[in-house]
Amino acid sequence: MKPFGAVPRLVMASTLLCGQAAFAHGPVFDCYIEHDDWVKCEAGFTDGSSAVGRKVQVRDLSNKVLREGDVGPDSTYSFQAPTGAYSAIFHGGEGHETVIQSTDITR
Repeated sequence: MKPFGAVPRLVMASTLLCGQAAFAHGPVFDCYIEHDDWVKCEAGFTDGSSAVGRKVQVRDLSNKVLREGDVGPDSTYSFQAPTGAYSAIFHGGEGHETVIQSTDITR
């Protein structure tokens, strides 16, 4: 069998290394007003991985934590909407933080 040359080896190595990016997962986080000013957030990852047990925080404009909890077994976290502007933050792990502003949360 003829050995591979330098160029085919380089192409194969590049394909294997760059192909790993296709297996990476990103956070998925969406919040909406469900009823009576309760907000429901759904969390997960683009590769279908579960976000169960990951932290969600609700902060005011001064970055003060108003509420904090974990994503439940149904991949959601619910909270009563605070008065005034706030943000909901999904802490999905290193490099996987997602923020939604209250102005972007609709019914």
